[in-house]
Amino acid sequence: MNYRWSTCELTGLMLPGNEDREIAEDPLLRGKVSGDVFCYPLVDSWRKTIWSLLGDVITDDAKLAFKEAPPEFVVSDDLSWLDELIFEVTGELVNIKELTAQRLRQKYRFFRAAHGTRTNDLAPFYNNGLRFLRSDDIEDRARLLFLNGRLQFTNEERLQRAIQEIDARKTTGGREGRLYFCADERNLITRSGCSGHYLVYGSEYLYCLGIGLGSSWEIKRILKEIGRPTMFVCDIPMSQIPDYTLEEFAGLLLEYLFCELVDELQPYALSPGAGSGFSLSTDLSPDHIVGHYHPDTVHDPLSSA
Repeated sequence: MNYRWSTCELTGLMLPGNEDREIAEDPLLRGKVSGDVFCYPLVDSWRKTIWSLLGDVITDDAKLAFKEAPPEFVVSDDLSWLDELIFEVTGELVNIKELTAQRLRQKYRFFRAAHGTRTNDLAPFYNNGLRFLRSDDIEDRARLLFLNGRLQFTNEERLQRAIQEIDARKTTGGREGRLYFCADERNLITRSGCSGHYLVYGSEYLYCLGIGLGSSWEIKRILKEIGRPTMFVCDIPMSQIPDYTLEEFAGLLLEYLFCELVDELQPYALSPGAGSGFSLSTDLSPDHIVGHYHPDTVHDPLSSA
């Protein structure tokens, strides 16, 4: 079900400030992307560049061989189909995923991605940047929102029990120390992305703590009264992007480009339902926030929860 801020009875006021930093929701209306910024969903901004960067290993003969006999599975996670094709045509042994990631890092200074949240105050973001999850901060926020008398039978003991059950601080699979982004903003807005809850309710950890204290209906009402869904568009320095993340996107680019060579092939990359999420383990400086916008309509994957 879609959530629409403009018609929802549970809306909060935004504190004034930083209105001049608002940008267009449509990436195509924001102006041309700088040549040193990699922008995953804008294929026209990188198609020729990627082919050029790899021209010494993915030769015209390699492209022709692919078009004449495409492999059965053209996928991004396992590029052995491309490594083998390159070897057959050129005699070169290469790990094309690693090589592509290396050349992306050399070519581009920044990686454009978006962070979705719900807030009533833009100032902390533009003053302090985007901060990875510090569990103590969210737990204090939960006390302010949920232990103020609005929920019956809630107390510090129940909150502590919810904190222990979620165990956000665990070293494997926990939320602590992670800052999440999507390279394709549609993944945070549309039904296919299944990530709209970040925009509708804000912090996932905060929501989960709330569910440990009250009903889903009660917690959703409280969180929907906070400000507006807010999308921050950022140019993340390549130095902050982990190697494994860049390799994942290298695979997606190559899958997309090779599928374009054959009419009958349809790439999964950038299709509805294809993910583009990744995380950083460091804070992002406010200098790298391009701007923000407030999506009015967002698919709420928790609407039946």
